Amino acid sequence: MVKNKYSLFERISTLDNKKLAIFLFLIASILYLPTITFDYALDDGLIITNNKFTQQGIKGTKDIFTHDAFEGTLGEGAQYVAGGRYRPFTQFIFAIQKELFGFHPWIGHLTNILSYALLMVILFLTIKALLSFPPFNKENAKLIAFLATVLYLFHPIHTEVVCNIKSLDEIFSMLGSLGAILLLLSYHNKPKIYKLFLSGFIFFIALLSKENALTWIGVWLFWLIFTHKSFSKKYIINSFIVLLIPAALFLFIRSQVLGAFLYTDIPQELLNNPFVNSTKSQEIATILFTWLIYFKLLIFPHPLTHDYYPKQIPILNFGDFRVWLAIIMVLAIIYILIKSWKKRPIIAFAILMFIANFSMVSNLLFNVGTFMNERFVFSASAGFTLAVGWLFTKWGERSPKWAMYVLIAILVLFGVKTVSRSFAWKDNLTLFTTDAKISRNSSRVNAAAAETLVTVAEKTSDPIQKQKMLEDALFYINRTKYIDSAYYAICDISGRIYFAMKNYEMALESYMDCINKNENQITYNNIYAVGVNAFNDTAVHVAHKAFKFLTEKFPDNADYLYHLSLSYRYMEQFDSAIIALKKVINIDSCHSEAFNQLGEIYSRFLGDFYSGENYFKQALKCDSTNSTALENLGVLYGIARRPNEALYYFKKAYKLKPDDKNLMKNIGFAFQNLGILDSAKYYLEKAQ
Repeated sequence: MVKNKYSLFERISTLDNKKLAIFLFLIASILYLPTITFDYALDDGLIITNNKFTQQGIKGTKDIFTHDAFEGTLGEGAQYVAGGRYRPFTQFIFAIQKELFGFHPWIGHLTNILSYALLMVILFLTIKALLSFPPFNKENAKLIAFLATVLYLFHPIHTEVVCNIKSLDEIFSMLGSLGAILLLLSYHNKPKIYKLFLSGFIFFIALLSKENALTWIGVWLFWLIFTHKSFSKKYIINSFIVLLIPAALFLFIRSQVLGAFLYTDIPQELLNNPFVNSTKSQEIATILFTWLIYFKLLIFPHPLTHDYYPKQIPILNFGDFRVWLAIIMVLAIIYILIKSWKKRPIIAFAILMFIANFSMVSNLLFNVGTFMNERFVFSASAGFTLAVGWLFTKWGERSPKWAMYVLIAILVLFGVKTVSRSFAWKDNLTLFTTDAKISRNSSRVNAAAAETLVTVAEKTSDPIQKQKMLEDALFYINRTKYIDSAYYAICDISGRIYFAMKNYEMALESYMDCINKNENQITYNNIYAVGVNAFNDTAVHVAHKAFKFLTEKFPDNADYLYHLSLSYRYMEQFDSAIIALKKVINIDSCHSEAFNQLGEIYSRFLGDFYSGENYFKQALKCDSTNSTALENLGVLYGIARRPNEALYYFKKAYKLKPDDKNLMKNIGFAFQNLGILDSAKYYLEKAQ
């Protein structure tokens, strides 16, 4: 067969590096350009908007470089994930963005877009440079590098990293690692000592962005195993020194900041350790199954979700056929690796590149706190696309037209999926409600969907839209309850939903369940809010239950006791109300409202005007501006046919509440009783 000299692949091979690099940069920028309009989402709050170190802008630099990444949000000593998180460089970038632009997500998204576009250029140049040495140089290095990069660029599995601002750490880690390797290769071709120092510095930045950069040392090692004959021992040693010195410095700094070389303890709860209730055999079997899912997503990236938390991935054992499919896949890859070592070294190297980059997040070496995540293969997928790029190059040599058609079809499908998937990252509401439909068995994303819906509903003025959101929130939180009933967020979010629905009885039940799971003051405050609102909405029995519970927990809290007395009063349990109010006074001897309530109960309900008068006066002695007590005393004197004294107290109350029409009427009636009819008429007409 005569090769078509005008095939797409040959045209690519004839273009210079600069044009191909510009093409990759522009396409990557255009592909993700719509994300510039998106909001903050997912973990952006942890690292950016809610993090007190980032909030300080440049002033927070010292804290950023001397604390765990999550400490600025979760507080000192918070154990959120295994190993801790020391990724100060990208957090420092976010602090600079805050200093210059404030918290505006567009600058974060623009930074991610441009950084990803630059990464495509560096990935292309690095792969091309890596393949320019024996035994790889027998192949078309430029074409393989370009195809591998363009496949990587369009691959939908990368949408999470590019669309989630916080994931700039992934991009910078890979960008710095590849940049360091590219400089090492450039040093070999044109030895300039500054290139070694710059390589080490850039790799150090990569490590400060994310510790996963360490795996690129393994990639470099594997590459040198294939190409070592092209280099002197001095160059090989120097290249490792350039990478190992910043690695050692980073690990030392990391251990000093986090307090351990590698802290691997995880809180023993399902959402931070998906294998907490599993045997070791089940853990390994399930890990193997997640590798099968990764492989499937690399080939067929649908559906995509940001959440693979329990119980989205089932706990499996070695009796499950899916585990054996995973084992067969692993064995097949090992077989291909061995068979390709000499005949197809690029395939062997691509497999090793994937293995090296995937090792740290595979869950096999240590527990990463979740089953899997699509962003975990951000670097490793370069090994996959390198292998696919080589396959298309070889196919293109035999059948350029069909290879071109299939490649274009794949890129179009990948592009459509990437764009459509990226719009799921518009904001938290869109992301969580979209992914809750995919990760149906994840307690985390279903709870997040419910929480976000109720948060938005609380700010919505349209009652129909608000009700719909609350009903959807209830659906997701009930699904969460079915998945993992022990998850603390369930009761808290349920309480918020029912509270917003004004179903105070269920809200109270939810918050009391929270207290049983994890006693804390915030939940007690929520119970207090339920009680107050239930009382105001005449659900007095719920208010009574709430304040009865609170006073049993906090018997010396005057505020709780006072509100309990109000519920007793409106339930006409006056003796209990009096007992509660006197307890309030024992705690706070000048509680004006407690004295006022006692005055109302004795005078209005028990007919004891003498005691009522004394309690009202005591209320005013404690607070002379208590308008309710002033008005009550005026009413009492009016009933007792003491109009002068009634008028005196009504006028004092009126000065405090000049718009109160009821007071105007009372003043008018007092003047009427005194025979001052003009004034009586004036106030009575004003009260109309």
